[in-house]
Amino acid sequence: MELIFRTVDPSCPSDIEGFNLLMDDLTHRAHDQELLRRNIAEANANPAKYLMVAEDAATGVLAGSLLAICFGDFCEACDPVMVIENVVTRQDFRGQGVARSMFEEIEAWGRSKHAAYAILCSANHRYEAHKFYKAIGYDEVKGFKKYL
Repeated sequence: MELIFRTVDPSCPSDIEGFNLLMDDLTHRAHDQELLRRNIAEANANPAKYLMVAEDAATGVLAGSLLAICFGDFCEACDPVMVIENVVTRQDFRGQGVARSMFEEIEAWGRSKHAAYAILCSANHRYEAHKFYKAIGYDEVKGFKKYL
């Protein structure tokens, strides 16, 4: 399968619908389409963020997505750090190398931003995803989350 890695086009209705379907596979769809479009446009305009989708070149279907953010750190050599969040592969594309390819692409982007390492956020109940993350070299560390 050939994948095209790109950003979401907030002015394209099929991109918004396909991206929103991915978010539904992850948690829940965005109900406010205008806010979703604005947030996508803001992410696309920020060079420290990459809201990436993996498009199946043969069908044009959005097969997966993730968000990466690079920021400067204040410890040791003050190298940038990359945070990866909202990782999802559409259910009918799982097991076909989409996620592995997305991580290769996003890690290359992180290296281009001189990130020293990546931090990956994932919900506790996503056991299969956690097995995959370990298989591609991510170590499990303890983290905390608080809703504000």
